[in-house]
Amino acid sequence: MGKGRGFTLIELMVTIAVLAIVAMMAAPAFNNMMLTQNLNKSTQNLISTFNEARAKAVLERSAIKVELRSDSTGTPIANTAMQFNWQPESKSVLSSSSPTALLFNLNGGVCIADNSTPPVCVRLIDSSSDVFEICDKAGGNKSKKVSISKMGTIQQTQLGTC
Repeated sequence: MGKGRGFTLIELMVTIAVLAIVAMMAAPAFNNMMLTQNLNKSTQNLISTFNEARAKAVLERSAIKVELRSDSTGTPIANTAMQFNWQPESKSVLSSSSPTALLFNLNGGVCIADNSTPPVCVRLIDSSSDVFEICDKAGGNKSKKVSISKMGTIQQTQLGTC
């Protein structure tokens, strides 16, 4: 090989420094993208959990409880035959004003449940006030809202603010 081929140490160090600067500029955008994707995933998982619980309640003609956790700390609780559990992904959080327990009835209807065993309906759900709001992070500025009608129809609204 000839003496003029290859890179000098200085050229290699300059190249690495330029790559490091570009990576540092991309890090905040990547973090925002991850928060948005976790918000989307949490919302889709919540809707899926509601749909699955409603379908199981109607198919098996029994009441199915859905427990919601406000954040992703701790180990996820496994679903049982009569209870489904949901928790947000990564840094996403469920708003403190959102209900934390629902009961899907055998006819597909839904109500707010208490924490007794077996669960009891405290009151019917109100789709205008009982909204499930998931924020991208605690104190974040992006949120998605999910509402359920008295008959269990699930609607997702687009991005809002926490």
